[in-house]
Amino acid sequence: MNEWKEEDFPCLLLKSDIETTKITWLNPFAYSFLGLTRPVEAKIASILSKASLIFYESYIKPIILANGKYLEVQITLISDAGRRVPAVANLTVTDNIVYWAIYVAEERDKLYQELLEARDLLEKKTEELTAVSRKDSLTPLLNRRAAKEDINALIAQSSRAFFPLSFLLLDVDFFKNINDSFGHEVGDRVLIKLSKVILEHVRETDVVARWGGEEFLIVLSNATIESIKCFSERLHSAIRTILLPDNKPITVSIGGSMLDKNGLAHSDVIASQLLKADEALYSAKENQKGHTRIMDESGEFIVV
Repeated sequence: MNEWKEEDFPCLLLKSDIETTKITWLNPFAYSFLGLTRPVEAKIASILSKASLIFYESYIKPIILANGKYLEVQITLISDAGRRVPAVANLTVTDNIVYWAIYVAEERDKLYQELLEARDLLEKKTEELTAVSRKDSLTPLLNRRAAKEDINALIAQSSRAFFPLSFLLLDVDFFKNINDSFGHEVGDRVLIKLSKVILEHVRETDVVARWGGEEFLIVLSNATIESIKCFSERLHSAIRTILLPDNKPITVSIGGSMLDKNGLAHSDVIASQLLKADEALYSAKENQKGHTRIMDESGEFIVV
């Protein structure tokens, strides 16, 4: 078996005086890496970054004096070219001599950075996929599943500290005639334009989704009958600016319901409110279309 030699160790081995911090011995690898000459006249301060030196004096040194060792501490070395190099050191102390075994960690840090970048990229892709999975396939609105998630979150908030919610079902009037007269491509463009108009008139706290076909759901947070009336008037007016190829405006019918404290006790709040909103929408459709009707607590319709 061959005897080992100091130059065989691929790491920095050195000894230093714990009081004076003078380096008293180094192995050949350390001499070469640090660019020191023999006999060595350097101190620990000459091979560590300023931050690592402060860390050594204020934290590492007290620990090795108390416990006799400190393992796997991260430090920064200053190489012979003045380059900052990440490293991991194991230190022990015997008779006021500190024994250092220092391993250059450039490849480890490079791998760590690559892992961080890969994690960040994965998180970004996950967020993008999540966003895509929540969107309607045609419009910029939420799909039904995502809307239910957000509405349930609003309901949970309202259950803790009550605020009213209004559920509005919006349906494009004569949409079948639009498709039959101008084609489905025109119908799709109408739905996209309508979605954008709705988004321009709601707040970040509101929920807007394409509920199916030409039907949309809007849930207004902290809304009163008066605020619903103002919102509906503005929305109907803005929607009438969407013109068909024959320059005629489109109109929509809206049916709504108001969620009060009693409604929060229902086993399926969303379903119960949508049932009321759907009845109000049917009533609006049967009565001249192009306007909004809300079902009140007594089951009567309020034209807003």
